Amino acid sequence: MKARLLQLTWWVMVLGLWVPGEAAELARLGPENWDRLVPRGKEVDCIYGDYVLRNDKIVCIVGDTVPTRNANMTVRNTAGCIIDLTLIGQPNDQLSCYYPGSGRFAYVKLVSPKSLKQSIRAKEVQLVVQAPAGPGRPQVEVTYRLADGWPYVLVQVRYTNRGEKPLEVDLADSVRADRTFERSGRRASGAYWVYDKWFRQGYGFVPTEARFVPAGGGRFGTAFRYLSQRFPKGVAKLQPGESVTTEVKVFPAANLFELQRLVAQCQGRQLHAVELQVQEPQGAAVPDVDVTAYLLTQGKKQRVGHGYTDAQGRLVAYLPSGKVQLVFSGIGRGEKQVELNVPQDRAKRITLPQPGYVVGRITNAQGLPCCSKVQFIGIQGTPSPYWGPDSGHTAVHNVIYAIHGRFRQPIAPGKYRVLISYGPEHDAVEQQIEIRRGQETLIEATLYRTVHTPGWISADFHNHSSPSGDNTSSQFGRVQNLLCEHVEFAPCTEHNRLSSYTPHLKRMKAEHLMATCVGIELTNRPGTVNHQNAFPLIMRPRTQDNGAPQIDDDPEVQIERLALWDDGSEKLIQQNHPDIGHLFYDRNADGKPDGGFRRSIPFIDVIEVHPLGDLLRPGLIERRGRLENNRIFNWLQILNQGYRIPGVVNTDSHYNFHGSSFWRNYIRSKTDDPAKIQVLDVVHEAEAGHIVMTSAPFLEVEVRADGTGPKRRGIPGDDVLAPSKRVTVHIRVLCANWYDINRVQIYLNGRPAKHLNFTRQTHPELFGPGVLKFDHAVPIELERDTHIIVMAVGQGLQLGPVLGPQYGRMPPIAVSNPVFVDVDGNGFQPNKDTLGYPLPVRGGRPAPRK
Repeated sequence: MKARLLQLTWWVMVLGLWVPGEAAELARLGPENWDRLVPRGKEVDCIYGDYVLRNDKIVCIVGDTVPTRNANMTVRNTAGCIIDLTLIGQPNDQLSCYYPGSGRFAYVKLVSPKSLKQSIRAKEVQLVVQAPAGPGRPQVEVTYRLADGWPYVLVQVRYTNRGEKPLEVDLADSVRADRTFERSGRRASGAYWVYDKWFRQGYGFVPTEARFVPAGGGRFGTAFRYLSQRFPKGVAKLQPGESVTTEVKVFPAANLFELQRLVAQCQGRQLHAVELQVQEPQGAAVPDVDVTAYLLTQGKKQRVGHGYTDAQGRLVAYLPSGKVQLVFSGIGRGEKQVELNVPQDRAKRITLPQPGYVVGRITNAQGLPCCSKVQFIGIQGTPSPYWGPDSGHTAVHNVIYAIHGRFRQPIAPGKYRVLISYGPEHDAVEQQIEIRRGQETLIEATLYRTVHTPGWISADFHNHSSPSGDNTSSQFGRVQNLLCEHVEFAPCTEHNRLSSYTPHLKRMKAEHLMATCVGIELTNRPGTVNHQNAFPLIMRPRTQDNGAPQIDDDPEVQIERLALWDDGSEKLIQQNHPDIGHLFYDRNADGKPDGGFRRSIPFIDVIEVHPLGDLLRPGLIERRGRLENNRIFNWLQILNQGYRIPGVVNTDSHYNFHGSSFWRNYIRSKTDDPAKIQVLDVVHEAEAGHIVMTSAPFLEVEVRADGTGPKRRGIPGDDVLAPSKRVTVHIRVLCANWYDINRVQIYLNGRPAKHLNFTRQTHPELFGPGVLKFDHAVPIELERDTHIIVMAVGQGLQLGPVLGPQYGRMPPIAVSNPVFVDVDGNGFQPNKDTLGYPLPVRGGRPAPRK
């Protein structure tokens, strides 16, 4: 048996799988080791070709040494930089990037090892990358070292002047850790750290023989300079051939107590371990208690640690000597403060009261579990809960996303107004509850779908989350938000990266509730003309941007590249939030017409025109002292010039607190079942303009011409032939119980017709009190070819609290795409009317003084 064990050990060593006593490993990511080496975490950005340094404590991923290596849209130039870093035992990467040299250098040369076809295992491994010297720039060589048992990666940056003249070099690194991260301070110190209490990950940076001083922020994150006796200002003046090296220990930690312990350990200081135990009065352990520590000195409080109790209610706090105040708080449990004398007090047991619990059971009309968004608003002196940031998931601010209508959530005792909803096709339910400590309060509700939309599905073509790089939102939370607002089709459209919602839908067992596909927002400057969405696209996982097309500074080149991607496959190209004057008429943005980006226009299938409420405003809108173009008004102008590009509205949401669905599109569909939606059917219907845009109301429009024959009826996007010059516009508007409309206006060739304006005040007989708000056939006599658009709006009304404090202030409004009526049989001819304003140029010029 012993001989067989030795033989097995020999084979394992030969194959490079394991070396006894040596835990550090250096590898290059590929299909054969991906599942074993890649950590978990919201901000994981690694791909094939990146380098992994790993031991028994941490895993560190360094970007491949190629010039095109970017972590995402805003975290760029990451070749040779740390893009993922986390613990082995608690994998939870939240780092965007650590830039040695503060993002100023491109580490595009691998120095050591020369090649990495197999993993290297040893007591210590190292990776060396280099940025070549250039005019006025040093050669910069970065060495990453990781040894068995180290809780940090040692980063050495060597600057060498290869030129013939003296060279000044800023000795600085930087870190991208965004949004919910806090930072250690602005003063010079022997360490720097960043910490995210909500996503429970921190990063520490301890220089050797130097101090750090923060040196401002920028696109490469917060920079910090190395101050030393030799370089007191953090700037080195290098003579030709001279070098200088900075050295820093970089480590992850699960909480701020651990961060402080590791900082102290690196600096040779001692902190004292204090074992904390939190329990309920009956003795049950309390997990997830927020614990903050303050050092009390001379009447001042200095925060020295933070963490959460584990599943057994335990937490080890590492504290300095002296009097320390600990503040314990748990959701619904209130707060308790205690003082310790450290190191005399080595342990503390704390009792917190039980919270109340709210238990949700939300069903549909058939009694089945129903997807729902549930809001809790404190009343009669009870504050509204705050369960987590807008970048989170499941419990966000005071909202619970209940995918299957079931939840159990701790909450503080008190009285609450509860709003339960499932998008604009379902009536909302409002209840008032009182939560008592230690008790469960049951919320039962049935959500009835009162707005039926046969032949139409709701869609949002534009959403974002953390992979986009300009936000830190959980993508899982984005999908929850979409589902709980009853969006039936949503492509995944992250900035400059192909991605997919499908894994999240599978995890939630909700694939039958929402159709989706891979898509993108190809994003470059200027944002007024060079942002385009496209779907469906083919994703090539674990490659740069998952196989997405690259951006281009020329909008015409970029949109053509996108349209022709995947061998010219069928896809929808959407122009995002354009300045229509800039795009169509003013290429160089000098305020003078020059033809715009002509080559872009044929590739645009649909164009974003929100906000819809601007349809009620003039063609130029003054904002903050400047005249901005009115996008939807400009859309009406270009329709009259013959550009038949359907309008769409989308949320462009980036965060998860009511982020999705305040805009949506109703798209004509062969099926009402999201599980049966075919993506290319959505593409074709959108290209045809079979779209009604809305913030909530469901608007149906059909134009009927006299007589029989082809093209005598049409919905938005269609052509209708009306040789008699008489048509009837049949309009239906449906609303759930939480919003309303009071006006229906018909636009003829972009102009609101005064005789076709119907309000609840002037035509009360046309407006109903129930779900069906308006159902009327309006006869119209036309003089010429006319495109007909219908608007339904709750003028002076708001969507209300169901859509939260920000989006709830918007009006209920729906606008159809145009129906094109040809009265003389020679095809629809646009009338060229500019609607009382010149055709637009780039907006943003100063408003005239009044």
